[in-house]
Amino acid sequence: MDKDNLKDQIDVEIENLERLLKENKIIIEKFTANPGFIETRAAGSVLHDFYCGVEKIFKRIAIFINNELPDGEDWHMELLLQMSRPVNKRSPEVIGSGLFEKLKECLRFRHLFRNIYGFELNWERFKNLSLSLDDILCELKDSIYKFLGTLKNQH
Repeated sequence: MDKDNLKDQIDVEIENLERLLKENKIIIEKFTANPGFIETRAAGSVLHDFYCGVEKIFKRIAIFINNELPDGEDWHMELLLQMSRPVNKRSPEVIGSGLFEKLKECLRFRHLFRNIYGFELNWERFKNLSLSLDDILCELKDSIYKFLGTLKNQH
């Protein structure tokens, strides 16, 4: 795979993430003061899907750079950590420490979402994260495209 192919694949995932954020906006606009279980589950699902999409991008970058993905029980966190470290002397990290912390929160939520019953979700506990997805995506896009600009078409 070359850099242009990688960028094309990332562009598709970015479009999918933008579509998710449109859904998130619609869901949140329909919220009342105390959202019910349907709205809460829907917002949780969007947040879950958002991180899954981010992880797809990171997996593509990891394969492009290293020809492999982290493995083992903590591979999700290892992949996120890998994206926060410089690739080599010529290429910086994909994401900075601030974005790393925000995405780590998304990863934690995704883990929670997969391991509890939907009726256990509490909107107040993930509200701030859900409301910050637009800002997170904007920062993510800036970081990824800046990183792609540092790559040579070596692969």
